[in-house]
Amino acid sequence: MSILIYSLNLLVLVGLVWWLWKQNWNEKLRPFFFPTLLFKLACGLLIGVLSFYVYDKGDTQLYYQRALLITDLAREQGLSTYLHYLFFNDPTGTPLQGLQKPFYESAWNMPRLLSVPLLLTNGNYYISSLYLSLFSFAGLWFFVNAIARYFANTAIPAVVAFLLFPSVVFWSSGVLKESIVLGGMGLLLGSSLYLLFAKSKPLLYLLLAVVGLYLIWLVKYFVAVALVLLVALALLVRLIFYSAKLAHIHWLLKGVALLVLFSGIAWLGSQLNPNLHLEALPDVVYQNYQVSLIASQGKPRIDFPFLEPTYLSFALHSQLAFIGMLFRPFIWEAYNIRTFAAAIENTLLLVLAFGFLRDLFEAGRIKWRYGYLLLAVLVYLFAMGVLLAYSMPNLGTLNRYRVVVLPFVVYLLLLCKTNSDLLSYLLPVRQHQPEEDEPAQIAAD
Repeated sequence: MSILIYSLNLLVLVGLVWWLWKQNWNEKLRPFFFPTLLFKLACGLLIGVLSFYVYDKGDTQLYYQRALLITDLAREQGLSTYLHYLFFNDPTGTPLQGLQKPFYESAWNMPRLLSVPLLLTNGNYYISSLYLSLFSFAGLWFFVNAIARYFANTAIPAVVAFLLFPSVVFWSSGVLKESIVLGGMGLLLGSSLYLLFAKSKPLLYLLLAVVGLYLIWLVKYFVAVALVLLVALALLVRLIFYSAKLAHIHWLLKGVALLVLFSGIAWLGSQLNPNLHLEALPDVVYQNYQVSLIASQGKPRIDFPFLEPTYLSFALHSQLAFIGMLFRPFIWEAYNIRTFAAAIENTLLLVLAFGFLRDLFEAGRIKWRYGYLLLAVLVYLFAMGVLLAYSMPNLGTLNRYRVVVLPFVVYLLLLCKTNSDLLSYLLPVRQHQPEEDEPAQIAAD
């Protein structure tokens, strides 16, 4: 019976891959579809092998064990009880009632989502891992194709950053929260680009954006809020500074209007969870920092000896936090295979950063088209990167958590001439012929 269930699920996976492949994707990117997909699926399986057979620990085991408890609801108390719990997160009257406190605890949201493929696969971890990896890949592939459509000369950097960069692919695969987060992020941001530029299927793209945002909210609510603020900032800047109807208004008044409107939206976002309340946020971040320090004794970490739970102190340490998040561990800080691999990747990031700075200083003044998108992304990167460094200064854990930031950084670094020339040498592709409805590229005039 199990063999039949496994075979049917593998056939479903093959069918989903075939359906995904047959969609109307960018022809320039099609050669990357199967290599990047196989890379993604393999990383998801590798996470399971390492967790169960090498390290015998990890979040993926915790999610799996909890998800099995949830699937037991369907077998022991019926499908209706399982579906009630799945959609309403209410364990009342079930064996989970004594385990899940409080009911809204987000730590159980990932097992709830994982229970769906586990129920379909009769509890098989690895086939369920393939489902989650495929979802993550599909969302990011959708996003990369949206980038390729509207910013065609950045298509290959997008592929490398979101679908090939090692730690991004590895930590957003398999039975991990980041699989859901990056898959949902791809749906949200890809749909946002289509809604911004496309003239067709607005309801479809709006639905995909809502689904992506909701999935992110379930597993990492702070990332969901940050992404909403990213989209909101881009739209506000475009509306206020790029609208011909407002061209006669002084730029200073526009800046004040932008600040007031964005602050209002940010305040509303902060009310969605008690940990995000503006008066509580410094203490929450600082307490997470202290807990992580205790847990990472003797391991590489980012130290802030003078950090205090105030916005001023966070601002003063922000540059150190961002640099540490992005470039550490350094080679000399490696103490095992995992940290050595991370250090090698960070060395590559340093090389790309130096290439970017070289072109930045040599190019002089650069005028960016679609600067409202660039501004929104930069604000998101810096704010999220700094908060991650404060909340999780342990470099091993931070290397995983930063995947919500890292691919955007890699993508931007690869846009400069030095890094772009290197990438063209490593991944030669034919030149893109822009479609008629494509807007101008996000490159220097």
